[in-house]
Amino acid sequence: MPGSPSAERARRLLALLPHLSRPGRRSLRDLAALSNTDEATLAADLTALSLCGAGDPDPEDLVAVYVEDGSAVVFGELPALGRPVRLTPAESRALSTALEACGLPPGSELARRLAGIAGDGETEAASAPADGAGLSDSVRMHVLLAACASAHRAALVTYTRLGTATAEERTVHPWRLFFSRGTWYLRAWAVADEEHPIGGERTLRLDRIGSVTPTSGTFEPPVDLPDEIDAAPDPDVLPRAEIVFSRDTLDLDERSWPGSTFVRSEDGTVVAHVPYAGTRWIARKVAAKLGSAVVTAPADVREAVRSVAADESARAAAVDG
Repeated sequence: MPGSPSAERARRLLALLPHLSRPGRRSLRDLAALSNTDEATLAADLTALSLCGAGDPDPEDLVAVYVEDGSAVVFGELPALGRPVRLTPAESRALSTALEACGLPPGSELARRLAGIAGDGETEAASAPADGAGLSDSVRMHVLLAACASAHRAALVTYTRLGTATAEERTVHPWRLFFSRGTWYLRAWAVADEEHPIGGERTLRLDRIGSVTPTSGTFEPPVDLPDEIDAAPDPDVLPRAEIVFSRDTLDLDERSWPGSTFVRSEDGTVVAHVPYAGTRWIARKVAAKLGSAVVTAPADVREAVRSVAADESARAAAVDG
């Protein structure tokens, strides 16, 4: 929707790309002036661009940029510039809709070409949601779930939750797909069954969905679903836990610990203040780094870490036995 925060950000991101086409350093101050924004917003935009690529998530196929010491550091070429663009009809329609939200005139040459691709493949596009044939895994999941959400049709999905090694099978009512902080998500209702007696609202990452099978069941979506959904609450309004990391701890960055601040002490340890919406998430993150991370406050997070560690120890002992 033109004028929405998402559309405004999309315009800024597209405007930044020409300035990131060659390796080197660019002053955040200069780039902020060019994009008519402030340095903090620009840094957040550059972080979002660093998660964008030309295909499925691949470190070799993402925008090669990071922020350091007041500069945007470009360390590679923009992805896919040397390759021809090939779009399926469904991808063409999605791109056309996104560009329209960014202000692309409907009668422009690019809009006409995208409409031509979508129209030329009408038969193929209509059959794509049924089996996703010919699409990459991530696009196929997106197409199938979008079709189910549009038709209010239930779907059987396999999903691997964070911190687990095996996928679980659930019937869900897909409500909406949305993009947040560099990742696609599905907002859905998980249906209760014998194996999962408790149902409820769920937010599922698409890259953790292993398969999607549309069913014959239908549902009525909620009438009060917001126009824009975020995968996580605003870090500025969440409580924060204080965690001390050892000097050699890896992955202390915004991607791994969203919204966190890090201060390195004289002895080399790092003190982090990490926002959290629920103790279970942050406890699992800390437990995964036992030996190199200690929660100093608050008490409920410390207790949650002890509980997760005890559960993992008991599970490991059962496997060994």
